[in-house]
Amino acid sequence: MGLKPGGLFNNLHALPLFFFVGLWLVLSIYESALLFRINELSVFLFDGLFFKGMMSEPAGLLHYISSFLVQFFYYPALGAAIYVALLYAVYRLVVKVFEIPQGYRLLAMLPVLALLASNTQLGYWIFYLKQPGYWYMALLATIFFLLALWCYKSLNNVLRIVFIVIWCAVGYPLLGGYALVATLLMGCWSLVKAVAGREKLILPSVAVVVAVAAVLLVPQIYYNHYTSICKEYLYGIGLPIEQWAQYYVAKVEHETFSYWHTIVVYWIPFVLLLLSLIGLCVFVALRVKSPATERREYTVTVSVAAYAVILLWVFWYNDTNFRIENKQNNAMWKCEWRDVAEYARETEKPTRQIVLNKNIALFKLGVAGNEMFSYPDGSSEILAPMAVHLTQTGGKMIYFQYGKLNFSYRWCMEDAVEYGWRIEYLKHAVRSMLLSGEYRLAQRYVDILKRTMFYRGWAEDMQAYIDNPSLIEKTNEFAMPLQLSCYPDELGVDESFVEAYLTGEFKYVPPQATPLYLEVALTSAMIRKDQKTFWYVLDRYFKEVKPTKLPRYYQEAVLLFLNIDKGNTVSVSPDFVDRFVSKSVQRKLDTFVARTKKYKGMKEEDMAVYFQDYADTYFYFFFFVRKIKTN
Repeated sequence: MGLKPGGLFNNLHALPLFFFVGLWLVLSIYESALLFRINELSVFLFDGLFFKGMMSEPAGLLHYISSFLVQFFYYPALGAAIYVALLYAVYRLVVKVFEIPQGYRLLAMLPVLALLASNTQLGYWIFYLKQPGYWYMALLATIFFLLALWCYKSLNNVLRIVFIVIWCAVGYPLLGGYALVATLLMGCWSLVKAVAGREKLILPSVAVVVAVAAVLLVPQIYYNHYTSICKEYLYGIGLPIEQWAQYYVAKVEHETFSYWHTIVVYWIPFVLLLLSLIGLCVFVALRVKSPATERREYTVTVSVAAYAVILLWVFWYNDTNFRIENKQNNAMWKCEWRDVAEYARETEKPTRQIVLNKNIALFKLGVAGNEMFSYPDGSSEILAPMAVHLTQTGGKMIYFQYGKLNFSYRWCMEDAVEYGWRIEYLKHAVRSMLLSGEYRLAQRYVDILKRTMFYRGWAEDMQAYIDNPSLIEKTNEFAMPLQLSCYPDELGVDESFVEAYLTGEFKYVPPQATPLYLEVALTSAMIRKDQKTFWYVLDRYFKEVKPTKLPRYYQEAVLLFLNIDKGNTVSVSPDFVDRFVSKSVQRKLDTFVARTKKYKGMKEEDMAVYFQDYADTYFYFFFFVRKIKTN
């Protein structure tokens, strides 16, 4: 059946609407944890000092408005609605400004898709972005440019030249490098129309010369007024030129090359955005205004759809572990500890952050000894081209929960110096200083959070503890860090290796160790497979806790270590084993040992596949979970 006039392809103008609705659903549901985390890794304050700080350098207005909009990701559905609405505004403006005929309107999706890809590609970069409000920067700059081009088109050639000068002079301090790019695109638009024979060549050529001159001179004129600008970024300030620097990955070695190999790839969406705008300028200049046939509509539709699928498939960072880490982080702030643990079951190869978050949740729930090794374990490589450290992605929370309050605060300060203060840093700083007894310092950060839109309530809750510190010990949220801070909280050197440092620290058991501290010390010894420390801590555990029975995994460790030691350094009475180690655990070890003899001589990594029915035991962890990278 051939295509008929008035058929399906006359209604293709509805496709973008379906796309935007679908995009909102994906962002607000599938990527909700990511959006909330982006909000937490930003900050917007309602005060004059914050505004002046933003406006102290070019692109300040862009940073300010972008930071304001990012905070609405606190409610992912609302934030996603605002973001998608602005993307739709770009689509409508492109159609209007470039006068795209009905049959070719899907071409207006090209810059929209490039803008979307510039954000969906980020992944772990969200922790290392130095631009306030990065998520909206390019999007808002594109909207400003399209509105400016709309005005530019309505003027005659003489006034266009004046407009270019005014736009560049006013736009540079407000939009930074994006204003310079827009200035050149205006000149490009005039020149392409002239070359296409739509206008005389003289004035458009002057417009191009003026645009180039304005781009070269305006930043130099402003340079002396913005002393904080590094001269090498004078023309690109506001653009992510400092972000996608090769030195981030120059010395990083990866075991696999399953993701980007070079930082240059992250520029592709921005290049596609520029090319799509230039291409639309050419489109307008050639005046493709003849009615589109259904065959042409079909060709445009298929081409744009294929472009969208390929672009988003390549540039949508879709890593399960990254998503789980963000979901766990959000649940930890809400004290939804069972959810934190259950999220760890959503992957077969977790990162160490997922495992550490899960362990904290199990300690909070009081079931670590019975459940810790029943979850997937390991240390999956992080899919990122740069070195990603746990201190940036989750270390502050982990240090806090394990009672290392000064370490949590220390990394808040270090990252604030490098990346600027963020909501997440401020919240950790408040809680760490509260439990450290530094109430005046906690007050400083509480006062900052009171100037935000969505964290005033949280700040007021913390204010109650500052006003009445006796409430701290009565709050369940603070029970674990308080019980684990039963030693001098001194700063040491962790070299960004959070888990290695913590498990090493828990080798030392202070005289005033709490029962929870002893349990954490036991499990740390089990993770390190440190039999000597395990026996020492277990002895303290029996003397001070006086358990009537041992949790399952402590039983497995006792039996396994006795089997390995064979009485050379440790001896216990048969009554001890009969009393504290269940028959089921003893049978489990017997069958495990029998099977190992069957595959004797095989490499452990090859043998593991035959022991999957033991994956929920400490026996399996001890022999088959190797090369843990405690980043």
